[in-house]
Amino acid sequence: MKKKPKPKGVKPVTDNDLVTVRRQWNSPEIAQVYVADVANPLWDVAAGGTKETAPEAYLYGYIMCDAIVTGSIAHSCLHGTAPHSIKVCILRRDNAPRIYNHFLEIIGPKPAMWQR
Repeated sequence: MKKKPKPKGVKPVTDNDLVTVRRQWNSPEIAQVYVADVANPLWDVAAGGTKETAPEAYLYGYIMCDAIVTGSIAHSCLHGTAPHSIKVCILRRDNAPRIYNHFLEIIGPKPAMWQR
């Protein structure tokens, strides 16, 4: 896939930039983690934790439960030893375009089967 040139004046995303995440697409709780702490980004319809099915595919990734810099998200360490990996949702509306687009560059556009 050929990368599009970045518009002039757009600061490149670094590992130390913050990305806003939620546990599920509709969760009111939000947190911020470093971009470098988000692993294995993917499109999916199943949220982490409760495995609730979303109405459409969203961008998800995995973070360690102790990677939160600010905020909080629904999570407990009752089912295993901490820290461990948890699935989080990355929404366009929560993030600056350059941050959200950084993850799109990694995983590509939403698959046609999940287009609305």
